[in-house]
Amino acid sequence: MLKFDIVDMKKVAIMVIDMENDFVRPGSSMFVQMANDMLPNVKKLLDACRKEGATVIYTTHVHGKDRGDMGTMEAIWEPIREQTALVDNTEGIEIYEEIMPKERDLVIKKHRYSAFYNTDLETQLRNRGVETLIITGTVTNMCCEATARDAQHRDYQVIFVSDATGTMDHPGFGTGPMTAGEVQKATLTSLAMCTAEVASSEEVLKKIEATGLKESLP
Repeated sequence: MLKFDIVDMKKVAIMVIDMENDFVRPGSSMFVQMANDMLPNVKKLLDACRKEGATVIYTTHVHGKDRGDMGTMEAIWEPIREQTALVDNTEGIEIYEEIMPKERDLVIKKHRYSAFYNTDLETQLRNRGVETLIITGTVTNMCCEATARDAQHRDYQVIFVSDATGTMDHPGFGTGPMTAGEVQKATLTSLAMCTAEVASSEEVLKKIEATGLKESLP
């Protein structure tokens, strides 16, 4: 099982994946209940990371009104196809108000699951000397997982937060339905085996706190 020490928080980035209104705000067409439920954990991690000088990066999944960036996402997701969600330059793609970005935070727009695909994310990370990514957000087994795997392929240390990521119930597509809890467990188990350190928010907060204590020692 992977375990990563955090030595220098300036070499850490916390990623808040797609915690935008269309996913997190109750009543939205792509609402993810688990993502809304774990907002307090994301907030605690953001506060701790900002305090210790980590880079804070948000992503928001968007598609233009001209449909030129949809690709197969249009076939997979009806709200994207019908443009009832994730439409660029609308309120729906803004980060949910409880965890809104601060002045120095980065916000990266993306059109696919992975935050690395066709964005300047890697340039931003390399220029800041980031070596470790803390992954939070939604959807666990889609955008969060895709980003974590792409990060591991690029030799970043990945810490995937088990209770600061969220998914939804999955209907059966020939293999039987799965509840959100079952999907979450399966994804975390797979990632822990070969991609990331899977840790709770409390475990990650202890890592961050320990780093701060080390830095304060003479």
